[in-house]
Amino acid sequence: MTFEELCSRIALDGELEKRLTFGKLSAKKREALCVHLCGRDYAAAARELEEADDTGRGLVTLAVMLRAALLSREIYERRGIAEEVFFDTMKCFSRFAKEYRVRFGEWGFDRGFWTGRQLSLSLFRLGTLEYELAEDKEGAPAIAVHIPSDADLSDGAVDDSLARARAFFSEEKSFGRWKKAPYTCDSWLLSPALKELLPPRSRILRFQARFSVIRVSPEDGGFLFWLFEGKTSPDSFPQETSLQRAAARYLAAGGKIGSAFGRLKESGERSLGRTNLSDNDLTTF
Repeated sequence: MTFEELCSRIALDGELEKRLTFGKLSAKKREALCVHLCGRDYAAAARELEEADDTGRGLVTLAVMLRAALLSREIYERRGIAEEVFFDTMKCFSRFAKEYRVRFGEWGFDRGFWTGRQLSLSLFRLGTLEYELAEDKEGAPAIAVHIPSDADLSDGAVDDSLARARAFFSEEKSFGRWKKAPYTCDSWLLSPALKELLPPRSRILRFQARFSVIRVSPEDGGFLFWLFEGKTSPDSFPQETSLQRAAARYLAAGGKIGSAFGRLKESGERSLGRTNLSDNDLTTF
């Protein structure tokens, strides 16, 4: 597969593709970075790459990481992981670039600190959700559930994704340590405060109901990035969705949203009831 074919398969914008550059990195250096980005030391390689990126918009970082994705694909193939999983996972690069453009009005990439997980086969997109091989504080295996910004949180889509994940991690021999690992989620979408901001049958609250909350972090400001496009001043908060408007009022009144950490309940622990309802004009996760 060529670099151009990869960009096409993950739906990277053509205009952005033309702007990618390897900058001053030598071929030897960028190939070495690609190897490290696909291994356990991906975080150190990502930091080194960021320091070498002189574009100011992450265009070198994105170019090298897409180059590394070609190497990652070879590892996928050797391990017998489906091509569909590879491309669905690597579409994170296109998604993050689009989110950058929404925030800053131009093409760029600022998630190099994160995407080593995808390149190193530590995180996979399986249906609507992403799953990361992780460990708890005691070093025991856990599977961290992540909610991409384009996730469909309807019952059917989430059920399908979880079923795929259970099958994926049980059949892939390399994931034996995680075969029976608990599924956890650390997100603003689990915040108890959302119960005051959303209708009871909302998709987000129904997703919340799948988890037993273990820890609440009311001071966590991460929700600002996802809910208000990174804006920190109430005067600049977008007011385009029902949740944005409700959250803005809640915060203005002294409320705190924060985040929460939870563990996925066993199927017998929850009773959700089926529904086809969705959150009206709720577009930001």
